[in-house]
Amino acid sequence: MLKINLIKQTYKPFVFVAALIFSSFASAQSLINDMQSCQALIEFVEQRLSSPPASYDKTKVTNILEGLGAYNTHIQETIVTPGLLQFNQGDKAKAQNMQQQVDAYKKTLIANFAKRFPENRMYTDYAVSLNNCTKKAVPEGEALEQLKVALNTMVALARSH
Repeated sequence: MLKINLIKQTYKPFVFVAALIFSSFASAQSLINDMQSCQALIEFVEQRLSSPPASYDKTKVTNILEGLGAYNTHIQETIVTPGLLQFNQGDKAKAQNMQQQVDAYKKTLIANFAKRFPENRMYTDYAVSLNNCTKKAVPEGEALEQLKVALNTMVALARSH
C-alpha cells in the first residue's frame, strides 16, 4: 500500500504541470479567437474609411487608419502568429494553414459587420468594441498612443452625425 501512495505522490506534480500546459494552450486559443474578431472589426473600419464620407476631415481619417493599423500589427505579431505557432508546436506550415482559416473567418465577420452597419459612417460601437479588445491585448509605446488617438477620433466622428 505504501508503494501505491508513493507512486501517486510522484505523479501529482506531472498531472498539475500537464493541466497547466493544457490550460495555457486553451487560453491562448481563446485569446486568438477573441483577437480575430477584433482584427475583423479593424479591417471593416479600414474598408469603410477607404472611401470616407466627404464630411470627414482627411487628417482625422489618417489618424484612425494609422492607429488601427498599428493595433492590428500588434495583435498579429504578439498574439495571433506566435499563438498559432505554439498551438502547432512550431510547425510553420500548419500555422500558416490555420492563419488562412483565421483570415477566412474574419471575412465572414466583416460581411456580418457590413450587414449590421450598412451606412458608411463611424459608430461609437466600433470604438467601444475596440476598447474592449484592448482589455485583452494592450499595445505598448507609439502603437498605444496612436490607438488612443484613433479611438477618440472615431468617437468624435460618430458623435458628429
